[in-house]
Amino acid sequence: MNTFNPSQAFADFFFLAIDHGFASVENGGGPLVPFTMLVDPAGQRKLTRFAMDKLEDGVQAAKNSVAPTGATAMYAIAWDGFVTLEGRKWDAICVEAGETQAEFGVLFCQRYITAKKGLLRRTRSVRVGNPALIGNTPSRLWVGGGL
Repeated sequence: MNTFNPSQAFADFFFLAIDHGFASVENGGGPLVPFTMLVDPAGQRKLTRFAMDKLEDGVQAAKNSVAPTGATAMYAIAWDGFVTLEGRKWDAICVEAGETQAEFGVLFCQRYITAKKGLLRRTRSVRVGNPALIGNTPSRLWVGGGL
């Protein structure tokens, strides 16, 4: 596995995507509609959701939408999925993220559980631990040396 040493701007960006994904399911609003969060070279962010009949189709459409066009400096793709950690399968917000100047991106997952909270016993998602670095992924923006 490659050494992971993100810039502060990139770390802030992928944690923003994780937080946005979790906030979307936190108050029982899940499952998360897959989304991309893109940052252009000027620092402007754009969020696009991919609502499909099947969750996996939305995830694939989100992944297919990210390409090395020069118009994107960083990307994050988020979806509601599962991760197995410590021998247990968990619900998780998964975020793949990458940037133009790096050959490899990352896959993080934020585990969560569903719990009943409050007087009316509403369902609510609760984070479990910190986001876990699952591994490196090829960056969808890498073009072999940058643009």
